[in-house]
Amino acid sequence: MDKQKIVTACKKNLNEKLDTAQDDMRRLREAAGRNADDNQSETYESNQQEMLNEMRDMQDHFDFLEESAALFNRLDFQSPSDEVKPGALVVTDKMTFLVGISGDFDYDGKTIKGISASAPIYEAMKDKKAGDEAEVNGNVFKIKEVA
Repeated sequence: MDKQKIVTACKKNLNEKLDTAQDDMRRLREAAGRNADDNQSETYESNQQEMLNEMRDMQDHFDFLEESAALFNRLDFQSPSDEVKPGALVVTDKMTFLVGISGDFDYDGKTIKGISASAPIYEAMKDKKAGDEAEVNGNVFKIKEVA
């Protein structure tokens, strides 16, 4: 698998998620402003609280995505590695993992599973090499390639 193309696809996916979250927050703020202008409704306070809660949730999600992007940009995906560590692409008999960012994304018709360095699967695979096995919750993953 071409690690650099996968990293580029992951970065693109993360940026798209950030853009979408930013657009969603902007639309919600605009809707809240329109709702504030039309405060004749009996349910105005209830709707306002619901919007505030939704805005807070969206902001938390956006903050998480920004932190993920910052971490992603600090990782070294360029250096080749023969063992599982942050920045590694790990191909197993069951799925492919990119270590350093949480969340799944598609690349070339395949799902790549992003995992953080605090994920149990990472702990099980850490420092292992091609040919090794890692077990998590009764699932055994045979490592075929580390890049």
